[in-house]
Amino acid sequence: MKDKNLFEHIDKAVRSERLYADGELKREAIHKRFHISRHLLNDLLRERVGMTFPQYINSIRMEEACELVLHHKELSINEIAERVGLKAPNMRVLFKQMYGVTPMDYRQHRHVKE
Repeated sequence: MKDKNLFEHIDKAVRSERLYADGELKREAIHKRFHISRHLLNDLLRERVGMTFPQYINSIRMEEACELVLHHKELSINEIAERVGLKAPNMRVLFKQMYGVTPMDYRQHRHVKE
């Protein structure tokens, strides 16, 4: 139960404070901030979300990118990438891996991954 609460606390901070938007975010920043070991963070991520740290951060980035692509057409793909902490080419690759289409195709055709 303690680990569940700890993960929820970390996840809430990462999302609400937009820690993921820092393109230089490293797991060490999370260790230091929450006074936990690298091993404990890795265990929490594996147990709670089944992901590594980079996968976890990128999944949050892609959630926001998807929302921005659909609901903020005034933003370019490059601007969206910057807002979520990625470089545009990396965002395009991750977006296509996650949603099966490029961000621009997603925007134009409003694809929804089920």
